[in-house]
Amino acid sequence: MADALKPGGMGTAGADLGTMPADFAGSMAESMEDAFDQLLAIDNMNTFARQTNSNDARDRRRLLVAIAQGVVRHLVDHPGALQVSFVDEFGNTIVASVTINADPTLLAPS
Repeated sequence: MADALKPGGMGTAGADLGTMPADFAGSMAESMEDAFDQLLAIDNMNTFARQTNSNDARDRRRLLVAIAQGVVRHLVDHPGALQVSFVDEFGNTIVASVTINADPTLLAPS
């Protein structure tokens, strides 16, 4: 089976302040945070502490987790909306459906 989409989670508030929550690590939301941090650095702006579960980190991550969970929830709820289409070597158009595997424990209820 393919890897499941991991949208990301917040972890427990006040827990493990010196580490990134396991629900967030390796997630779509963490990838968004990586991109955000890189864009700040490119523009010579202050970047932020990453390996933390501080209130500041949670405030920043809340939006990223919500966006990632919303994207994954939408894909799970509307699997027919995502298709891959290509033309083979004979000129035939091939349309393939895509199966969405998501970690249900990290999706907010819809």
